[in-house]
Amino acid sequence: MATVDATASETSLVRYARWSLYATAASLPLYVVRWHYGPLPTTLLETLIIVTAVLYVGGRWREGRRRPVSTGYEIPIALLLLAGAISVLVAQDHRGALGLYRAYFIEAVAVFYIAVDLVRRSEEVQQLVLAFAIGSSLFALLNLVVFGQAVLAHNVHVGTAPNALYGDANYVAMYLEPPVALAVGLLIFGTTPRWRLVGGAWVLITGAALILTFSKGSYLALGALAFAMALSIPRWGVPILVGSAIAAFLVSRIPLVAERMSLTDVSIGGRLELVSGTMKMLRGSPIFGFGLGGYTFQFRGQIPEIYPHDIWLTFWVEVGLLGLIAFAVILFSLLWRGWRAWPRTGDFYRPATWGASAALVMWTIHGLVDSPYWKNDMSVEFWILAALVVVSAKSLAHGPTSHA
Repeated sequence: MATVDATASETSLVRYARWSLYATAASLPLYVVRWHYGPLPTTLLETLIIVTAVLYVGGRWREGRRRPVSTGYEIPIALLLLAGAISVLVAQDHRGALGLYRAYFIEAVAVFYIAVDLVRRSEEVQQLVLAFAIGSSLFALLNLVVFGQAVLAHNVHVGTAPNALYGDANYVAMYLEPPVALAVGLLIFGTTPRWRLVGGAWVLITGAALILTFSKGSYLALGALAFAMALSIPRWGVPILVGSAIAAFLVSRIPLVAERMSLTDVSIGGRLELVSGTMKMLRGSPIFGFGLGGYTFQFRGQIPEIYPHDIWLTFWVEVGLLGLIAFAVILFSLLWRGWRAWPRTGDFYRPATWGASAALVMWTIHGLVDSPYWKNDMSVEFWILAALVVVSAKSLAHGPTSHA
Protein backbone atom coordinates (compact mmCIF):
# COMPACT_ATOMS: atom_id res chain seq x y z
CA MET A 1 0.00 0.00 0.00
CA ALA A 2 2.91 2.30 0.76
CA THR A 3 4.20 1.88 -2.77
CA VAL A 4 0.84 2.81 -4.24
CA ASP A 5 0.62 5.91 -2.02
CA ALA A 6 4.15 6.94 -2.98
CA THR A 7 3.29 6.57 -6.65
CA ALA A 8 0.12 8.60 -6.22
CA SER A 9 2.08 11.43 -4.57
CA GLU A 10 4.69 11.66 -7.33
CA THR A 11 5.07 14.92 -9.18
CA SER A 12 4.17 15.11 -12.85
CA LEU A 13 7.87 15.56 -13.65
CA VAL A 14 8.69 12.17 -12.11
CA ARG A 15 5.93 10.48 -14.11
CA TYR A 16 7.22 12.15 -17.27
CA ALA A 17 10.72 10.96 -16.37
CA ARG A 18 9.47 7.39 -16.14
CA TRP A 19 7.95 7.55 -19.62
CA SER A 20 11.07 9.24 -20.92
CA LEU A 21 13.05 6.31 -19.47
CA TYR A 22 10.82 3.90 -21.40
CA ALA A 23 11.41 5.89 -24.58
CA THR A 24 15.15 5.73 -23.94
CA ALA A 25 15.06 1.94 -23.51
CA ALA A 26 13.16 1.64 -26.80
CA SER A 27 15.57 3.93 -28.64
CA LEU A 28 19.02 2.53 -27.87
CA PRO A 29 19.96 2.04 -31.56
CA LEU A 30 19.29 5.73 -32.22
CA TYR A 31 22.72 6.70 -30.98
CA VAL A 32 23.59 6.57 -34.68
CA VAL A 33 21.59 9.80 -35.14
CA ARG A 34 24.24 12.41 -34.46
CA TRP A 35 24.58 16.19 -34.57
CA HIS A 36 26.45 19.01 -32.82
CA TYR A 37 25.51 21.75 -30.41
CA GLY A 38 28.19 24.15 -31.57
CA PRO A 39 31.48 22.30 -30.95
CA LEU A 40 29.84 19.64 -28.76
CA PRO A 41 28.83 16.38 -30.47
CA THR A 42 25.74 14.55 -29.28
CA THR A 43 23.32 11.79 -30.28
CA LEU A 44 19.59 11.28 -30.15
CA LEU A 45 20.09 8.61 -27.49
CA GLU A 46 22.16 10.99 -25.38
CA THR A 47 19.50 13.67 -25.72
CA LEU A 48 16.83 11.26 -24.46
CA ILE A 49 19.02 10.34 -21.49
CA ILE A 50 19.60 14.01 -20.63
CA VAL A 51 15.88 14.79 -20.88
CA THR A 52 15.12 11.81 -18.63
CA ALA A 53 17.73 12.88 -16.09
CA VAL A 54 16.55 16.50 -16.02
CA LEU A 55 12.92 15.45 -15.51
CA TYR A 56 13.94 12.97 -12.83
CA VAL A 57 16.17 15.33 -10.86
CA GLY A 58 13.65 18.15 -11.14
CA GLY A 59 10.81 15.93 -9.98
CA ARG A 60 12.66 14.43 -7.04
CA TRP A 61 13.97 17.87 -6.04
CA ARG A 62 10.41 19.16 -5.82
CA GLU A 63 9.54 16.20 -3.61
CA GLY A 64 12.46 16.99 -1.32
CA ARG A 65 14.47 13.93 -2.30
CA ARG A 66 18.04 15.01 -3.00
CA ARG A 67 19.98 11.74 -2.68
CA PRO A 68 20.13 8.84 -5.15
CA VAL A 69 18.59 5.53 -4.17
CA SER A 70 20.75 2.83 -2.63
CA THR A 71 21.49 -0.12 -4.92
CA GLY A 72 24.24 -1.99 -3.07
CA TYR A 73 26.72 -1.20 -5.86
CA GLU A 74 27.79 2.27 -4.81
CA ILE A 75 31.41 1.35 -3.99
CA PRO A 76 32.27 -0.59 -7.17
CA ILE A 77 30.39 1.97 -9.29
CA ALA A 78 32.33 4.81 -7.65
CA LEU A 79 35.59 2.95 -8.32
CA LEU A 80 34.57 2.32 -11.93
CA LEU A 81 33.77 6.01 -12.43
CA LEU A 82 37.06 6.94 -10.78
CA ALA A 83 38.94 4.59 -13.09
CA GLY A 84 37.16 6.15 -16.06
CA ALA A 85 38.08 9.65 -14.90
CA ILE A 86 41.72 8.62 -14.54
CA SER A 87 41.59 7.11 -18.02
CA VAL A 88 40.47 10.45 -19.45
CA LEU A 89 43.67 11.96 -18.05
CA VAL A 90 45.79 9.04 -19.27
CA ALA A 91 44.43 9.19 -22.81
CA GLN A 92 46.30 11.19 -25.44
CA ASP A 93 43.04 12.57 -26.86
CA HIS A 94 41.45 14.06 -23.73
CA ARG A 95 38.46 15.49 -25.58
CA GLY A 96 37.61 12.20 -27.27
CA ALA A 97 38.14 10.27 -24.03
CA LEU A 98 35.84 12.65 -22.17
CA GLY A 99 33.11 11.97 -24.73
CA LEU A 100 33.49 8.22 -24.24
CA TYR A 101 33.49 8.62 -20.46
CA ARG A 102 30.32 10.68 -20.63
CA ALA A 103 28.47 8.22 -22.88
CA TYR A 104 29.71 4.85 -21.61
CA PHE A 105 29.86 5.61 -17.90
CA ILE A 106 28.26 8.82 -16.61
CA GLU A 107 25.08 8.67 -18.70
CA ALA A 108 24.77 4.88 -18.59
CA VAL A 109 25.13 4.75 -14.79
CA ALA A 110 22.63 7.62 -14.50
CA VAL A 111 20.09 5.48 -16.38
CA PHE A 112 20.75 2.67 -13.90
CA TYR A 113 20.00 4.81 -10.85
CA ILE A 114 16.95 6.39 -12.46
CA ALA A 115 15.56 2.99 -13.45
CA VAL A 116 16.11 1.49 -9.99
CA ASP A 117 14.18 4.38 -8.46
CA LEU A 118 11.36 4.74 -10.99
CA VAL A 119 10.76 1.13 -12.00
CA ARG A 120 9.72 -0.62 -8.80
CA ARG A 121 6.25 -2.07 -9.22
CA SER A 122 5.49 -5.09 -11.36
CA GLU A 123 3.51 -2.92 -13.81
CA GLU A 124 6.47 -0.59 -14.23
CA VAL A 125 8.81 -3.50 -14.93
CA GLN A 126 6.32 -4.68 -17.55
CA GLN A 127 6.29 -1.27 -19.20
CA LEU A 128 10.08 -1.05 -19.29
CA VAL A 129 10.44 -4.53 -20.78
CA LEU A 130 7.66 -3.84 -23.29
CA ALA A 131 9.37 -0.62 -24.40
CA PHE A 132 12.62 -2.56 -24.86
CA ALA A 133 10.71 -5.23 -26.79
CA ILE A 134 9.16 -2.70 -29.17
CA GLY A 135 12.41 -0.90 -29.88
CA SER A 136 14.53 -4.03 -30.34
CA SER A 137 11.86 -5.72 -32.49
CA LEU A 138 11.63 -2.73 -34.84
CA PHE A 139 15.42 -2.69 -35.13
CA ALA A 140 15.49 -6.44 -35.75
CA LEU A 141 12.79 -6.14 -38.43
CA LEU A 142 14.80 -3.40 -40.11
CA ASN A 143 17.83 -5.69 -40.18
CA LEU A 144 15.74 -8.53 -41.59
CA VAL A 145 14.49 -6.25 -44.37
CA VAL A 146 18.05 -5.21 -45.23
CA PHE A 147 19.13 -8.85 -45.23
CA GLY A 148 16.23 -9.79 -47.50
CA GLN A 149 17.16 -7.04 -49.94
CA ALA A 150 20.75 -8.29 -50.00
CA VAL A 151 19.56 -11.85 -50.72
CA LEU A 152 17.41 -10.66 -53.62
CA ALA A 153 20.39 -8.72 -54.98
CA HIS A 154 22.70 -11.75 -54.51
CA ASN A 155 24.90 -9.55 -52.37
CA VAL A 156 25.32 -11.47 -49.11
CA HIS A 157 28.85 -11.79 -47.75
CA VAL A 158 28.85 -13.89 -44.59
CA GLY A 159 32.02 -12.29 -43.25
CA THR A 160 30.33 -8.88 -43.33
CA ALA A 161 26.65 -9.71 -43.01
CA PRO A 162 24.08 -7.18 -44.28
CA ASN A 163 22.82 -5.01 -41.44
CA ALA A 164 20.96 -1.79 -40.78
CA LEU A 165 22.18 1.40 -39.09
CA TYR A 166 25.22 0.03 -37.26
CA GLY A 167 27.47 -0.78 -40.20
CA ASP A 168 28.85 -3.86 -38.43
CA ALA A 169 26.87 -7.06 -37.93
CA ASN A 170 28.79 -7.89 -34.74
CA TYR A 171 27.45 -4.73 -33.11
CA VAL A 172 23.94 -5.73 -34.13
CA ALA A 173 24.45 -9.19 -32.68
CA MET A 174 25.71 -7.97 -29.31
CA TYR A 175 22.81 -5.54 -28.98
CA LEU A 176 20.21 -8.21 -29.87
CA GLU A 177 21.36 -10.88 -27.41
CA PRO A 178 19.72 -9.33 -24.31
CA PRO A 179 16.35 -8.91 -26.10
CA VAL A 180 16.48 -12.57 -27.11
CA ALA A 181 17.15 -13.64 -23.50
CA LEU A 182 14.37 -11.43 -22.12
CA ALA A 183 12.01 -12.75 -24.79
CA VAL A 184 12.80 -16.34 -23.79
CA GLY A 185 12.14 -15.38 -20.17
CA LEU A 186 8.71 -14.08 -21.15
CA LEU A 187 7.98 -17.13 -23.28
CA ILE A 188 8.80 -19.56 -20.47
CA PHE A 189 7.79 -17.66 -17.34
CA GLY A 190 5.28 -15.12 -18.64
CA THR A 191 2.54 -14.39 -16.10
CA THR A 192 -0.31 -14.71 -18.61
CA PRO A 193 -0.84 -16.40 -22.02
CA ARG A 194 -0.77 -12.94 -23.60
CA TRP A 195 2.69 -12.22 -22.21
CA ARG A 196 3.94 -15.64 -23.32
CA LEU A 197 2.62 -14.83 -26.79
CA VAL A 198 4.50 -11.52 -26.70
CA GLY A 199 7.63 -13.40 -25.68
CA GLY A 200 7.21 -15.88 -28.51
CA ALA A 201 6.79 -13.17 -31.14
CA TRP A 202 9.69 -11.19 -29.70
CA VAL A 203 12.07 -14.15 -29.72
CA LEU A 204 11.11 -15.09 -33.30
CA ILE A 205 11.84 -11.59 -34.60
CA THR A 206 15.00 -10.84 -32.65
CA GLY A 207 16.24 -14.44 -32.80
CA ALA A 208 15.99 -14.56 -36.58
CA ALA A 209 17.83 -11.25 -36.92
CA LEU A 210 20.48 -12.45 -34.46
CA ILE A 211 21.15 -15.69 -36.35
CA LEU A 212 21.44 -13.79 -39.63
CA THR A 213 24.25 -11.61 -38.28
CA PHE A 214 26.41 -14.76 -38.68
CA SER A 215 28.16 -13.88 -35.43
CA LYS A 216 30.00 -16.89 -34.03
CA GLY A 217 30.15 -15.18 -30.65
CA SER A 218 26.36 -14.98 -30.67
CA TYR A 219 26.04 -18.63 -31.63
CA LEU A 220 28.22 -19.45 -28.63
CA ALA A 221 26.06 -17.20 -26.45
CA LEU A 222 22.88 -18.91 -27.71
CA GLY A 223 24.38 -22.21 -26.58
CA ALA A 224 24.88 -20.72 -23.12
CA LEU A 225 21.25 -19.56 -23.17
CA ALA A 226 20.13 -23.12 -23.90
CA PHE A 227 22.11 -24.39 -20.89
CA ALA A 228 20.56 -21.67 -18.71
CA MET A 229 17.10 -22.81 -19.82
CA ALA A 230 17.92 -26.45 -19.11
CA LEU A 231 19.28 -25.70 -15.64
CA SER A 232 16.31 -23.48 -14.81
CA ILE A 233 13.73 -26.14 -15.63
CA PRO A 234 15.30 -29.44 -14.48
CA ARG A 235 12.37 -31.63 -15.54
CA TRP A 236 12.73 -30.31 -19.10
CA GLY A 237 16.52 -30.08 -19.03
CA VAL A 238 17.29 -33.03 -21.30
CA PRO A 239 14.57 -32.25 -23.88
CA ILE A 240 15.71 -28.62 -24.00
CA LEU A 241 19.34 -29.59 -24.60
CA VAL A 242 18.43 -32.22 -27.19
CA GLY A 243 16.05 -29.84 -28.95
CA SER A 244 18.66 -27.08 -28.90
CA ALA A 245 21.27 -29.43 -30.35
CA ILE A 246 18.91 -30.48 -33.14
CA ALA A 247 18.00 -26.85 -33.87
CA ALA A 248 21.68 -25.88 -33.92
CA PHE A 249 22.44 -28.72 -36.33
CA LEU A 250 19.61 -27.73 -38.66
CA VAL A 251 20.61 -24.07 -38.62
CA SER A 252 24.22 -25.02 -39.32
CA ARG A 253 23.04 -26.81 -42.48
CA ILE A 254 21.70 -23.57 -43.94
CA PRO A 255 24.18 -22.80 -46.75
CA LEU A 256 25.09 -19.28 -45.65
CA VAL A 257 25.47 -20.31 -42.01
CA ALA A 258 27.54 -23.33 -43.03
CA GLU A 259 29.77 -21.06 -45.10
CA ARG A 260 30.23 -18.74 -42.14
CA MET A 261 31.06 -21.60 -39.77
CA SER A 262 33.71 -22.89 -42.18
CA LEU A 263 35.65 -19.61 -41.91
CA THR A 264 37.80 -20.34 -38.86
CA ASP A 265 41.23 -18.94 -39.64
CA VAL A 266 40.40 -15.24 -39.44
CA SER A 267 37.98 -15.27 -36.51
CA ILE A 268 39.81 -17.67 -34.16
CA GLY A 269 43.39 -17.13 -35.24
CA GLY A 270 42.82 -13.41 -35.55
CA ARG A 271 41.48 -13.11 -32.01
CA LEU A 272 44.43 -15.06 -30.65
CA GLU A 273 46.73 -12.67 -32.48
CA LEU A 274 44.85 -9.70 -31.02
CA VAL A 275 45.08 -11.11 -27.49
CA SER A 276 48.79 -11.86 -27.81
CA GLY A 277 49.54 -8.44 -29.26
CA THR A 278 47.47 -6.66 -26.62
CA MET A 279 49.21 -8.46 -23.76
CA LYS A 280 52.57 -7.40 -25.15
CA MET A 281 51.36 -3.79 -25.39
CA LEU A 282 50.06 -3.85 -21.82
CA ARG A 283 53.54 -4.59 -20.50
CA GLY A 284 54.28 -0.92 -21.10
CA SER A 285 51.28 0.32 -19.09
CA PRO A 286 49.87 -2.49 -16.94
CA ILE A 287 48.23 -0.31 -14.25
CA PHE A 288 46.39 2.41 -16.16
CA GLY A 289 46.13 0.86 -19.62
CA PHE A 290 46.04 3.29 -22.56
CA GLY A 291 43.14 5.51 -21.55
CA LEU A 292 39.67 5.72 -23.06
CA GLY A 293 39.93 5.47 -26.82
CA GLY A 294 43.70 5.03 -26.56
CA TYR A 295 44.00 1.45 -27.81
CA THR A 296 44.90 0.80 -31.44
CA PHE A 297 46.23 -2.37 -32.98
CA GLN A 298 47.17 -2.91 -36.60
CA PHE A 299 45.72 -6.35 -37.20
CA ARG A 300 48.02 -8.20 -39.59
CA GLY A 301 49.71 -4.92 -40.31
CA GLN A 302 46.83 -3.25 -42.13
CA ILE A 303 43.44 -3.48 -40.33
CA PRO A 304 43.04 -1.02 -37.43
CA GLU A 305 41.31 -2.50 -34.38
CA ILE A 306 40.00 -0.19 -31.64
CA TYR A 307 39.28 -3.00 -29.15
CA PRO A 308 41.05 -6.33 -28.48
CA HIS A 309 37.88 -8.45 -28.94
CA ASP A 310 37.79 -9.62 -25.34
CA ILE A 311 35.69 -7.86 -22.73
CA TRP A 312 38.27 -8.20 -19.95
CA LEU A 313 41.20 -7.06 -22.04
CA THR A 314 39.11 -4.18 -23.33
CA PHE A 315 38.35 -2.95 -19.82
CA TRP A 316 42.00 -3.34 -18.93
CA VAL A 317 43.32 -1.31 -21.86
CA GLU A 318 40.56 1.33 -21.60
CA VAL A 319 40.17 1.93 -17.85
CA GLY A 320 43.10 0.10 -16.29
CA LEU A 321 43.24 -2.54 -13.59
CA LEU A 322 41.01 -0.56 -11.21
CA GLY A 323 38.25 -0.32 -13.80
CA LEU A 324 38.64 -3.98 -14.75
CA ILE A 325 38.31 -5.15 -11.14
CA ALA A 326 35.40 -2.81 -10.37
CA PHE A 327 33.48 -3.96 -13.43
CA ALA A 328 34.17 -7.63 -12.66
CA VAL A 329 32.75 -7.14 -9.15
CA ILE A 330 29.62 -5.51 -10.58
CA LEU A 331 29.03 -8.12 -13.29
CA PHE A 332 29.58 -11.24 -11.21
CA SER A 333 27.62 -9.81 -8.30
CA LEU A 334 24.69 -9.15 -10.64
CA LEU A 335 24.89 -12.70 -11.98
CA TRP A 336 24.96 -14.13 -8.45
CA ARG A 337 22.14 -11.88 -7.26
CA GLY A 338 19.93 -12.50 -10.28
CA TRP A 339 20.21 -16.28 -10.34
CA ARG A 340 19.62 -16.49 -6.61
CA ALA A 341 16.58 -14.22 -6.78
CA TRP A 342 14.59 -15.34 -9.80
CA PRO A 343 13.09 -18.61 -8.43
CA ARG A 344 11.66 -16.68 -5.46
CA THR A 345 10.28 -13.68 -7.31
CA GLY A 346 6.61 -13.32 -8.22
CA ASP A 347 4.47 -11.45 -10.73
CA PHE A 348 6.34 -9.99 -13.69
CA TYR A 349 9.55 -9.81 -11.69
CA ARG A 350 10.09 -13.53 -12.37
CA PRO A 351 10.43 -13.47 -16.19
CA ALA A 352 12.23 -10.12 -16.00
CA THR A 353 14.81 -11.41 -13.52
CA TRP A 354 15.36 -14.63 -15.42
CA GLY A 355 15.64 -12.79 -18.74
CA ALA A 356 18.03 -10.15 -17.43
CA SER A 357 20.21 -12.76 -15.72
CA ALA A 358 20.28 -14.96 -18.83
CA ALA A 359 21.14 -11.87 -20.90
CA LEU A 360 24.13 -11.20 -18.65
CA VAL A 361 25.23 -14.82 -19.12
CA MET A 362 25.05 -14.46 -22.91
CA TRP A 363 26.81 -11.14 -22.68
CA THR A 364 29.61 -12.63 -20.55
CA ILE A 365 30.12 -15.60 -22.87
CA HIS A 366 30.17 -13.42 -25.98
CA GLY A 367 32.63 -11.20 -24.13
CA LEU A 368 35.22 -13.96 -24.33
CA VAL A 369 35.55 -13.32 -28.08
CA ASP A 370 34.39 -9.72 -28.50
CA SER A 371 33.90 -6.44 -26.63
CA PRO A 372 30.31 -5.88 -25.58
CA TYR A 373 29.58 -2.79 -23.45
CA TRP A 374 31.87 -0.59 -25.53
CA LYS A 375 29.22 1.12 -27.65
CA ASN A 376 26.66 3.76 -26.72
CA ASP A 377 23.71 1.39 -26.94
CA MET A 378 25.36 -1.57 -25.22
CA SER A 379 26.64 0.39 -22.22
CA VAL A 380 23.13 1.70 -21.48
CA GLU A 381 21.67 -1.72 -22.24
CA PHE A 382 23.98 -3.31 -19.65
CA TRP A 383 22.85 -0.92 -16.92
CA ILE A 384 19.18 -1.44 -17.80
CA LEU A 385 19.72 -5.18 -17.30
CA ALA A 386 21.47 -4.39 -14.01
CA ALA A 387 18.49 -2.28 -12.92
CA LEU A 388 16.07 -5.12 -13.70
CA VAL A 389 18.10 -7.50 -11.54
CA VAL A 390 18.34 -5.02 -8.65
CA VAL A 391 14.66 -4.04 -8.75
CA SER A 392 13.49 -7.65 -8.91
CA ALA A 393 15.80 -8.72 -6.09
CA LYS A 394 14.58 -5.81 -3.99
CA SER A 395 10.96 -6.91 -4.51
CA LEU A 396 11.70 -9.98 -2.38
CA ALA A 397 12.27 -7.81 0.68
CA HIS A 398 8.83 -6.21 0.44
CA GLY A 399 6.78 -8.86 -1.30
CA PRO A 400 4.94 -8.33 -4.60
CA THR A 401 3.37 -4.90 -4.76
CA SER A 402 0.94 -5.65 -7.55
CA HIS A 403 -0.19 -8.39 -9.88
CA ALA A 404 0.16 -8.56 -13.63
